[in-house]
Amino acid sequence: METSRLLTVSKPLAALPFCGSYRLIDFPLSNLTAAGSESIGIFMNEQYRSIYNHVRSGSDWDLDGISGDLFFFAPGIDQSRYGQNHEDLVNYYDNLEFVEKSDSDYVVVLGAQVLCNIDLRALLQNHLEQKAAITVVYKTARRSEGESLPIVELDMSKNGRIKGMVSEETLDKKRVPINMEIYCMKASLFIKVVRCSVARNEVYYLREALHQAVAEFSTYGFEYTGYMKKIQSIKAYYDANMDMLKDANRIALLGGSHQIGTKMKNEVPAYYGPKAAPYHALIGEGCRVNGCIRHSIVNRNVSVYEGTNLEDSIILEDCIIGENVYLKHVIVGQGTYVKPNTRITGRADQPFVLEKKQTPHRIP
Repeated sequence: METSRLLTVSKPLAALPFCGSYRLIDFPLSNLTAAGSESIGIFMNEQYRSIYNHVRSGSDWDLDGISGDLFFFAPGIDQSRYGQNHEDLVNYYDNLEFVEKSDSDYVVVLGAQVLCNIDLRALLQNHLEQKAAITVVYKTARRSEGESLPIVELDMSKNGRIKGMVSEETLDKKRVPINMEIYCMKASLFIKVVRCSVARNEVYYLREALHQAVAEFSTYGFEYTGYMKKIQSIKAYYDANMDMLKDANRIALLGGSHQIGTKMKNEVPAYYGPKAAPYHALIGEGCRVNGCIRHSIVNRNVSVYEGTNLEDSIILEDCIIGENVYLKHVIVGQGTYVKPNTRITGRADQPFVLEKKQTPHRIP
């Protein structure tokens, strides 16, 4: 499975909860605001309500100033006027005025699919020093760490210049420069790339347009050395959450070059009953715990009843886990009620997913 479709039926990937209190969109927003970005545009798909409800005015990221630095762009209704469905590329084309009127000299493109804590000021400085047309951020890692099959690897020369992209389907121990899909370029070049791509009618996604631009213009790489995970599958999402149970990973991602911000909900602290037994777990605010939780992540406002055992699992927001439940290697979707005496076991390489607001019966 290429994307976490079972988790994104009613919300975009960027709105998925992460590490007990965060959402995936918190990371690109925090990276941009920490760099002092003057204008931020969030380009969304049709399922934009959950993103807007989470971000709102951007006050939790100090984006609610009088200058109006935060903008939301939903896709248009009729894309047929361009000959074919251009997917997200049309949304950028229709809203190029945002870039033109921002008076910004440079544009940084990044999404919520890549988890990282990156210093974008250092990226811009490197871009200027290299006198590059485009700078692409990459992480040197083993292919098995990229979590994308196939992964997109950069074809780089010894001086750091990028000649193009290489798609690899094999898994081995070789360390390669993995494209993190973060790009820095002049605003004028970004506008040109989008307009030309729509005019050519050859690609339908901004990502594809940028891949072509890398081969056409002088492009250099910027190496990122911190924690990184690409969320391109359910397993990658599961592994990234489980990684946060290790202090080194959690500190590197949440407090690296800057703190990661999120929406403050002013919840009460988690309540632990007399029979609660949390071991090596991250538990969000507003939870009521009366069972055993081992090596798991429980997001906000979850109730865990007596006799229940959660192992190596992720429980998303607003769930109720009934009495005498056993879950191992399971991801429980938001708002799900797991009935008493339910037993579900997945695998570390293939976690079982309960979709949002399901009411599962006993699974043998």
